[in-house]
Formats: sequence, C-alpha cells, structure tokens
Amino acid sequence: MQPAEPQTESSNNPLRLLLVEDSKFDARLIQTFLRSADSERPLDMTHVVRLGDAVEHLRTHACDCVLLDLGLPDGEGIANITEVQSVAPDVAIVVLTGLKNDTVATTALQRGAQDYIVKGDYEDGDALLRTVRYAIERRAKEVEQSAAQRQESEELVRGIVATVPDALITLREGGVIESANPAAEHMFGYSHDQLIGMTVYDLNPPERRARSTEFINGLLEGSIPAESVGDREGVGLRADGSTFPTEFSIGRMETGGQPLLVFAVRDITERKAAEETIAAAQEQLLVAEKLASLGGLVAGVAHEINTPIGIGVTAASHLREQTQQVSTAMTSGQLKRSMLDDYLKTAETSSQMLLANLQRAAELIQGFKQVAVDQSSDEVRSFYVDEYVNDVLISLAPKLKGQPYKVTTDIEPGVCILSHPGSWSQVLTNLVMNSLMHAFEGRESGTMHIACHRQGQRLILEYKDDGVGIDEAHMKKIYDPFFTTKRGRGGSGLGLNVVYNIVSQALEGKVQCVSAPGKGVHFTFDLPYKPGNCV
Repeated sequence: MQPAEPQTESSNNPLRLLLVEDSKFDARLIQTFLRSADSERPLDMTHVVRLGDAVEHLRTHACDCVLLDLGLPDGEGIANITEVQSVAPDVAIVVLTGLKNDTVATTALQRGAQDYIVKGDYEDGDALLRTVRYAIERRAKEVEQSAAQRQESEELVRGIVATVPDALITLREGGVIESANPAAEHMFGYSHDQLIGMTVYDLNPPERRARSTEFINGLLEGSIPAESVGDREGVGLRADGSTFPTEFSIGRMETGGQPLLVFAVRDITERKAAEETIAAAQEQLLVAEKLASLGGLVAGVAHEINTPIGIGVTAASHLREQTQQVSTAMTSGQLKRSMLDDYLKTAETSSQMLLANLQRAAELIQGFKQVAVDQSSDEVRSFYVDEYVNDVLISLAPKLKGQPYKVTTDIEPGVCILSHPGSWSQVLTNLVMNSLMHAFEGRESGTMHIACHRQGQRLILEYKDDGVGIDEAHMKKIYDPFFTTKRGRGGSGLGLNVVYNIVSQALEGKVQCVSAPGKGVHFTFDLPYKPGNCV
C-alpha cells in the first residue's frame, strides 16, 4: 500500500502528525499540549514507540510532520533522521531531545531536520504547534525549490543531450532501447518513436549481432565491468541498410533497482577516410624514399664500378696494342727475343690487372644486384642474416669509400629467416646513411656497429654508432615524418620515419632508441624469429 499524497493546507484538511517517542510521560505531555492548542485545522496524531514502527507507518500513510526522538530502543542519534528521510523524503522533521546540545542541534539541522525542541522548553501548546507549522512550511518551500532546481537541471541535461553530436542511447534488459537523442535519430535514420522499443542489435549488421548480444548481456549482468571496456570501434547499420564505422563508449548505472546501459556512439566515417588517406600518403612516401635510396645505390655503385672497368679497359687496350706490335714484327721477320720477353711481361701484368678489376666489379655487381632486387620487390623469401647484411654493406661501399668511418658486425652465423629482405636492406641503409649525415659531423673517425642474435622466438637486431648523439628535445621527434636537423643540407626527415614504419609494420617488430649528447645512438629492434628454408 502506497502512502496517500500530501494534502494542500486547508482548514478542512487534518494536520497529520507522527510522534515517535518511547517515553510515555513525554508522549502524553506533548499530545496534551498539542490538543490544547488553538489550531485552525483538526489534528490527526499518531504515536509510536519504536523507529521501525515509524518507518512502517510512513510507508503506508502520508504525514505532514514527524516529531522524532533521537533516543529510541531501536534507533539512536542523528541516524534516526536519515532513516525517516529514506521512506519519507519530503516530510518535515522536528527533533525531540531531553538535553540541550548546540552541536547536536546544528548537526540535526544540517542533516535535514527543520527544527530542534528540547522537551519541556515549550511554554504552551500554541508555541509547540507554531514550531510544527513553521517546520511544515519551511519543508514545503524546500521541496518546492528542490523540485524547481531538479526540473531546471533536468531541462539543462535534456538540452545538452539534444545538442550533443554523438548518438546517446540507453538500454535495458534484452538490449531494448529506452531513450535516444536527436543525434541517434539522424545517425541511424530512424525516428524517435521507431527507435524506442527497438533492440540495439537492430542497429548492428547481422554478422555482428551474436557477438553484440553476448557483450551487452555481460555488461547488464555485471560479468563485464563497463569501466574496463574503454572506447571501442564497431559497425553501425542504418535504416536504409547501409553500414558505417563507429566508435562507442559505455556507462552502466542502476535505476529503479535495474541495470541501465548508456551508449555514446560516434560516426567515424570521416576519420577512417582521413586515416586511409594518411596511410596512402605514408605508403607513397615510403615508396619515394625507397626509390631515392635505390637511386643513390645505383649512382654510387655505377661510379664505383667505373674505376675497375676503366682500369680493365685500359689494360686490355694496352695488351691489344702490344699484341699487334708483336704480330707485325713476327710477320716481317723482325721479332727479337727481347721484344717477345717484354710482350710476355706486359701480357702477364695486364692479365692480372684485368682479372683483379673484373673480380672487383663482379663483387660489387653481385652484392648490389640482390639488394636492388629486394628493395624493388620486397618479397618474402628465406635468407641468411649474416650473408645478407654483408651484401647490404657491399652495396654501401661507395658511400663509405674515402670516409674515415668504418662498419663492424657481430652477426650470429647460420641464422636463416623467412622475412622481407628488402625491408632489412632499407632499414640498414637508412641507419648507416643517417649516421654518415648526422653522427660524425666534425669528427675525424667514427664506428658503426651492427649485431644480430636470436633470443628464443625473437630476433634482436642492434645498431650503434659512437657519434654526437641526440639531445632530449629531438629524441621525442626522431620518428616524425619530415623532422630533420639538416633542413636544406640534404636531410629529408624521412629516414627514421621509414625505419620505424618498416619495423612496426612489414617486419612486425618493435624499435627502441637510446641516446644522449656525446654518447652516440643505440637502436634495438625486437623482431619475431621466423625460421626460413635456406638451401
């Protein structure tokens, strides 16, 4: 049974009072005083001894004022006020006590009581009744102000919800939509009346509904904590059957003893398109950087090959000239032994020169050939790490020639992996070129060191140089595209950005860099070890 609605003040309506007092003497005295008072309204007064009886009475009966003793058999102190407010939040409360205590009085008023009476302090029934009436009036004003503030707050919240660009949807048991804001109507293409009563599964593509059902049931039951979910991406289904990418966050609360889920859904179609554009631009930058690197290798190797080929051509030309002279002398019968001896010496020297320079050219071409092919295609194949690193360094020989800097290696021998050799070449090339451009400026010597070893199912690749290092401010930006300290002096700002993208994407690894001014750099690449089939 629900308590009756509070009555409006009228001379015809009784003044409903509940006296909660365990002292029979005090209770009889208070009742006598009140009944003797000059009241425009008849008094409807109920007396109970225990706090539990008061709570039960308030559950089933309306009341204008509760005169509440703070010392009861089943309730003591300020907590009695809270207990009464839990079942009758709008009722006026006048606290009764046998002792005058300003601290208790102040606390009682702070906790929601309208007044405080020390038993025996009232002069007559009229004074006591005035206290009760004033308490009722004050509480009525407080309730009215609270209702107005609550209505104002609710209107403010509704206004905010209506203007939020994200869709806000609340769900009850079974995923049934209880409320939706205008943004949800616009986003999913349904009217407000259509959305209410639908299930959230209707806003998901068919292939995702089973997973959504399990997920939402877990949130409602509490087996999946909402605070542990965070922002998630999903796919929304519009009324016209089209789909779009979404990002959503979830809150969970209890209302009316039942769980309620609040979904904030955002259409991220534009963001996804932008991400795809950025990814395509990054891919183009990567291709451009690869082509630039490959072009540099071609130019360097071509220049390097020119030397042994030029020497070979000179030696061959000189040998041919000497052969023609000997042939002419022999035909005319003027060939002398000394001439033959000189020719044989020239032939020996020229042959050795030709062989040495052709072997050098062949070595350069062989090393460059595989690296160039790998950088062009970057197909997955098996290769020995130590041999391939050596091929890369051979291809970089023209860049290192004449420089006072050297490259040392410590590669675990016989490690065959299945990977992208072109990506390896690109990473090592960019690291070496980065050191040559930045690390040794103003230095007469320098060392770059490459090491690679297996650690269980991981492959650890390390690159170090003993150059000038990187200061703390620049360390935060070394992987940013177009960041360079050599702007206008040959630096594109893409080298380490390419390294980071290749390692994290193509090679599925992680990269860490440690550096400090004057301490060089130390890159560590943690890569998955995928055994290859090298023959």
